[in-house]
Amino acid sequence: MLKPIHFVFAARATLALGSLAVAILTLGPFQGAERAVGLSDKAAHAIAFGGLLAVSFLAFPRMRRNDLAIAAIVLGAGVEVAQLFGGRSASVFDWLADAAGIAVIHGASMIETIRKMTREQGDLTFAQISARNRRRRRRAPVAPKRRETEAAVLLDDASSFAQRAARHFPVR
Repeated sequence: MLKPIHFVFAARATLALGSLAVAILTLGPFQGAERAVGLSDKAAHAIAFGGLLAVSFLAFPRMRRNDLAIAAIVLGAGVEVAQLFGGRSASVFDWLADAAGIAVIHGASMIETIRKMTREQGDLTFAQISARNRRRRRRAPVAPKRRETEAAVLLDDASSFAQRAARHFPVR
């Protein structure tokens, strides 16, 4: 029987193979290979890194999309730095093309979040929605409550450890 976890495993395998393919194509001796399929260098970068991000959303469903997008941008920068040492030409514009592909996929993934907010909280402002978000709420420090019992007063006194322990663990 097919379960959602099977999609996660398939996405992780696809992500591993896709990452390997991107690494080989960007670091290997295949400069200009994208023209064989009718793509420019920048379009190939945008499609490759956007595709890797889209698959990573499926491969890691418990990770935040923003974190995955940042990781993809850092990976794109790492590929460009690695191209410097591999005898290929590194370019800031290639990295910007990577970031553009990542931004398109990340923006498209945010559509469902906006749809959900519209369905559930459509009459509220974004500030009100943010204030109600339990993940963003700041918790006020809670001072420990003091018991004003005789035992608590005795604990505050300079009593010995044995006396305090005897109060907590009475003899049976």
